[in-house]
Amino acid sequence: MTEMILGVTTCDKCDTPMKAGQSIVIIGLSTVAKETDVLEMPEPEIRYACHLDCWDGVEVDYQEVEARLN
Repeated sequence: MTEMILGVTTCDKCDTPMKAGQSIVIIGLSTVAKETDVLEMPEPEIRYACHLDCWDGVEVDYQEVEARLN
């Protein structure tokens, strides 16, 4: 099991807290550092996290939304 620490504890879709025991979706960016029978990679840059029940398959890019509004 891999452990992660997220600095933001709210869902990116519904903005309510994510709590222990809830299923969540996390999207991260990384690069493959080593290729054997498993892929090894450095810690990913977490881009998005939300409750599994909120996940609709679309990552919200808040910077892009903000840019369009300004």
